[in-house]
Amino acid sequence: VEVGDLQDWNGRLPDLSQATTAEIVRTMDAGLAAERDGKIGEARRLYATAVRIDPNDPTPIRFLGELQRHEIGDWTEARALFERVVAMPADPISRAVALHGLGKMTIHEGRYAEGLGLFQLSLDAFPLPLTYRNLAVYWNSEKDHQKAHAYVKKAIELDPDDEYNQIFAATYFVELGRPDEARAVAKRYEAMLSASYNLAVIHAQLGQKDQALALLRRHFTTYEKFDAVRTKEMQEARDDVAFASLKGDPAFLAM
Repeated sequence: VEVGDLQDWNGRLPDLSQATTAEIVRTMDAGLAAERDGKIGEARRLYATAVRIDPNDPTPIRFLGELQRHEIGDWTEARALFERVVAMPADPISRAVALHGLGKMTIHEGRYAEGLGLFQLSLDAFPLPLTYRNLAVYWNSEKDHQKAHAYVKKAIELDPDDEYNQIFAATYFVELGRPDEARAVAKRYEAMLSASYNLAVIHAQLGQKDQALALLRRHFTTYEKFDAVRTKEMQEARDDVAFASLKGDPAFLAM
């Protein structure tokens, strides 16, 4: 599905009729179920179908954009979809997701100040734990641990029960002198495939090299399904300060 295949927003508000709403909800629910099952191509088809049902509804557009960004790695398509959301009268969450996605891609491309500005616009629209987590990643990479920890705390405060928040917070426990807590979180969520990268971070910081490498391998070869994403995330792993202890390891370099 190409962005060009989808109708452009025509300046109108979403069709909130009962029939259209029911059709979009049914299609989006099926798309979300497919995405959770790892059927990314099917999820993309269903989200794109929902966009065509009502091209003025920002929710299917931001779901399709986030799928393109995070799961497929087609950032050209993701950028076009997110920019479309930002240009239309979107709900706060859709606008925040779109601005976060644009910020994440912009930082990855090396335009740091612009990306951080987009993150702030995303928080202004609606505070997402994901945005705070990625601000923590950025400031940790800049070795400003105080700022990084402050953003981790903000993410946790927004949703303390969220599994991703708990795992992400645990990636900072070792440097905070709380290794037993980090170890407990890693054990609790060890079977969670989508958390493999951050679980690898925890084990690397605990000095458990073999577990860290096994989880990284699981992330790259089992969880990730598209080379475009795999390539970007392998670069992130090479640059990630959390893997400093592995940087010279032959198995890490070979992976």
